[in-house]
Amino acid sequence: MIFCSVLNPAIDVIYKIDEFRSGQTYTDIPHFSVPAGKGINVAKVVKTLGEDVCVVGLTPEYDFKRITDYLNLMQIGCHFFSIPGNSRVNTTVIEKNSGFISHISSKGLTLPMRIQIEFMQFFGQLTSKDDMWCFSGSIPQGFESDIYSQMLKICNDKCNTTLLDCRDDALKFGVRAKPVMIKPNLAELENYFDEQIQGVHHIALKGKRLIDAGIKYVFISLGADGLIALHENECLLCCAPQIKTVDTVGCGDALVGGLLVSKYRKFSFSEMCRMAVACGTSNAMHEGPGEITRNEVWQLMEDVQITAV
Repeated sequence: MIFCSVLNPAIDVIYKIDEFRSGQTYTDIPHFSVPAGKGINVAKVVKTLGEDVCVVGLTPEYDFKRITDYLNLMQIGCHFFSIPGNSRVNTTVIEKNSGFISHISSKGLTLPMRIQIEFMQFFGQLTSKDDMWCFSGSIPQGFESDIYSQMLKICNDKCNTTLLDCRDDALKFGVRAKPVMIKPNLAELENYFDEQIQGVHHIALKGKRLIDAGIKYVFISLGADGLIALHENECLLCCAPQIKTVDTVGCGDALVGGLLVSKYRKFSFSEMCRMAVACGTSNAMHEGPGEITRNEVWQLMEDVQITAV
């Protein structure tokens, strides 16, 4: 089974407007809202690709039914630890005239340490041998920065395949627990090494340092430029097909979903890269995070260009 964690869920609200100007009032603007959080977005991609998936994490009590009903409708399993309050709200404004996309991400709840301790007990009861776990997204205020590291160690003891996709201290602590796969983007990689990183070969050198630190697979996402991927002695530059972009929200999460499914199906390293990039590209062709089509992914895989670095 593939599991996706979501420690800091959100409600994503997306508006489409011809042109946005500060200080103006806009009414009757088309929008849609969906439960989100990186783990949910990833799970949607995994399910669309045809694999069973379960979301595990925290859910504020006032949004518990909305989130669980949403996942049940998509036949995605879920095990949530309920906490007081409401979910944070993330707002995206898409300007149709200019193509500009603006994001406003709200601050989440501050949780007491007691909830982290209780959640870790809850999480430990759900892990079993040989599962696949994805740990992604931000950490709630009040939780320790090494929470993903703690969760990874529990999974390592049970021989789970793990993927880590986070930033800042959570990434630094998480790498020490040696997940099987990590997927930083370029900004997260620069933050991890505390230096500016420029050019394919410089990125590859930093990725090699993570391989040397004990990470088996390192995938560095480059947005529209694709992916640099490292495994053992291989380093691949994977360029995405040219498309008409509709919405880039959730493309990194879709890429992670492709990595999980391709690894779960024991694809070769290069085919893992192809599926991952194809999933991110398919997501960019649709509105909303984690929105892909299976047929599109298979077609796009043929157009992903891979070269050795």
